[in-house]
Amino acid sequence: MQAVNMFEAKNKLSGLVAKVEQDGESFLICRNGKPVAELVRHHPRNRLKTLPALHVKVAGPLFDDDMSEDWECLS
Repeated sequence: MQAVNMFEAKNKLSGLVAKVEQDGESFLICRNGKPVAELVRHHPRNRLKTLPALHVKVAGPLFDDDMSEDWECLS
């Protein structure tokens, strides 16, 4: 990663962006010798594809016990 000062980055921004675009170079932009920003190639995020609905067929009872008394207590 090449460091450039703020003045140079301002005056040569289109050239720096072209290098990032074409060659994948990245630049560290400094103010008074201290890093403040990075100019790097953008990598778009892959959006998650929606999954088709999951269809489940229940072939038998979900519980072995008769839970009707438990449900009555909750009511």
